[in-house]
Amino acid sequence: MTDESNLEFVGKVKAEKLTSLAEDAKNELAEIHADQAHWAKHGTNRSTRAAKSKSEIMEELSRERFPWEE
Repeated sequence: MTDESNLEFVGKVKAEKLTSLAEDAKNELAEIHADQAHWAKHGTNRSTRAAKSKSEIMEELSRERFPWEE
């Protein structure tokens, strides 16, 4: 009896292109730079809110909630 008789076909293996560590690092860095550019351009709402005092924030919220009092 040979070893070949015990082999079982499970499926085809799809070959993928292997990338080097340098390529992976380059792609990763490109994504990071894209994210940094996005946040630098758009910013966040939290940054402007944190700069306001508590009374300014409360006044703004009141105006949003009760617009007819202006």
